[in-house]
Amino acid sequence: MAITLTADHEFAARYLADGSVKVKGFDVQVVWPQGGIGPAYGSLFTEPAYDIMVVPISNFLIALDQGMAVVGLPVFPDVFFPHLGAQVNRNAGIGTVKDLEGKRVGLRGWGFNPATWLRGALADVYGLDLTKVEWVEAEPNSLMKADYQRPARFNVRKGGDQVAELASGALDAVFFDRSGPALTEHTARLFDDPLAAALEYRTKTGVFPVNVMLAARRSVAEANPGLLQAVVEACDQARARYDADEPDSADHMGLPLGWLRKNGLFPHPNGLAANRTALEAITRYAHDLGLTRSRIAPEAMFFVGSR
Repeated sequence: MAITLTADHEFAARYLADGSVKVKGFDVQVVWPQGGIGPAYGSLFTEPAYDIMVVPISNFLIALDQGMAVVGLPVFPDVFFPHLGAQVNRNAGIGTVKDLEGKRVGLRGWGFNPATWLRGALADVYGLDLTKVEWVEAEPNSLMKADYQRPARFNVRKGGDQVAELASGALDAVFFDRSGPALTEHTARLFDDPLAAALEYRTKTGVFPVNVMLAARRSVAEANPGLLQAVVEACDQARARYDADEPDSADHMGLPLGWLRKNGLFPHPNGLAANRTALEAITRYAHDLGLTRSRIAPEAMFFVGSR
């Protein structure tokens, strides 16, 4: 029976999805579920829907912390800056990051990966006190099957339709994925220039956030020695083609490729060593928010021998 591997038809993964790059030495079927991978994320906490699948990093850290039988591969199909997805209600009186204190801020879920990154970034760069914000979780979300904590020091409650609630003023701000929905007469961006804010974060911390990663069933990895390294090598080959093929006019997760290249952020390699600063940041953020009971070392995320 073929080993299943999820790969979307975008960014470097498209070369795996279209079959032009293959995993050598193993019978691997590359798949992408109709309607997207989102509904499969929850299976990470029960029985993974695929043998090797792309998952948000915060989801993976929660699963690993809870003892799920999964192992990571140091492959990061996309990188991003979560600053682009932060939107505010125009009448909320939010002119600076610190103005979020005392406000109601929507998240797809307490452990929602872009919001995990953004909360850490805002605390690191602007000194936002995360305990002084009322955090509002939307449902459904990809972590509903995960039983993880919301520490008492944080003010967390459930909410509804975040787009509608932001427009009406029921929410003062929402941290969306990517760039979020189109702005309306009622909404604005938290940052007038999100790319400048992203570069400020990068300059002050050295972090270029990694959004998703590959995770494998531990049983499949153990039954197929060499499989995970072969997948990494295929993904590196796909990444090299992507780096060479993409024009400056393209974008990556809402980030203009020309801008990324100009600022030395593209090409961006896979690998534990190349992404250590980002991994140390996200494991710290996850622990600080209570998503994990202990702070996970980057090496503990990946299969033995990962580089």
